[in-house]
Amino acid sequence: MNTPVGSLSLLCLTLAALCLYLASPHQKLVQRPLPGRALALTGIALGVSTLALLNSYFGPAIAVFILVTGLMLLWSLPPLAIAWLHHKRQSDNGRASR
Repeated sequence: MNTPVGSLSLLCLTLAALCLYLASPHQKLVQRPLPGRALALTGIALGVSTLALLNSYFGPAIAVFILVTGLMLLWSLPPLAIAWLHHKRQSDNGRASR
């Protein structure tokens, strides 16, 4: 895969996953409510763009597999990172109060 198409598809995939994660009402990344519909539509558009970019280099079946696997990976990281940061903050506050 050539570098510009690969970099652009990786960027679109990451932004699509982030937009779709932030569109969820149960997201914990930001505390204030976000415009879910606009984020969802942006995430879908970025996902379709990623699929088109991947399809230009790979076949359609492999492009869909890469897209779904990438989204699954990227959606599993924010809850783990947020839980770890929340736990770290609580443990740091516990040490400061001693």
